[in-house]
Amino acid sequence: MNFINSTEDLYRMLDRFTQGVDWDCFYTERDKPAPFLKFNKSPDKCVVDFLKEHSIKKACEFGCGEGRNAIYLARHGVAVEAFDSSEVAIENAKRIAKESGAGRAAFVAGNIFALDLTGKKYELVIDSGIFHHLPPHRRLQYRDMVSDILEENGYFILVCFLAGGEGADEVDDYEFYKSKQTGTAFTEEKLRRFWGEKFEMTEIRKGDDIARPEMWESSFMYICLLKKV
Repeated sequence: MNFINSTEDLYRMLDRFTQGVDWDCFYTERDKPAPFLKFNKSPDKCVVDFLKEHSIKKACEFGCGEGRNAIYLARHGVAVEAFDSSEVAIENAKRIAKESGAGRAAFVAGNIFALDLTGKKYELVIDSGIFHHLPPHRRLQYRDMVSDILEENGYFILVCFLAGGEGADEVDDYEFYKSKQTGTAFTEEKLRRFWGEKFEMTEIRKGDDIARPEMWESSFMYICLLKKV
């Protein structure tokens, strides 16, 4: 018999009404047309641009995949802690980091909502692909988590599916549970309203189609830079 005695119990119950993605299978089979599989060593253009304008010492990335952003930051002198739910992706990230000499990147596999981030503070948090896969109830928890670990005036880089693009369809939050969605796209208005509770949206733009060894970006993504307020 199941009982809901805490907020986390409620979250876990709601998790059952969502499909999720088998990310270990995703990174093992590599049969999906995801650009970040092909360009798994190319950082996001927005991360490259950010480092040109800001000097930071400590950063965190959620949904780091095979480490392309974290490794780029580490190679530019930033101490990075990077997390992903896929053990396969993390093992690949560790191997690529070792090959590239990115010693300041620490990679951890696991559910981000089970992490103990008590006392952790970062100048920059990066999310290039996790937010748009979160169900609505986990988005709320995630927003608080990102805000809690950011230093005052810290920055949050968010890359997510834009509504009307090729990445995913926009889905009503109630419908997300009814149809067992694995992801959704967002309008600019919805992103501003949701993240505006705790952040200032300093930039939001549609991405460009760029696929080069030194950087990557896609036109079906919103590129957002937010600042903690």
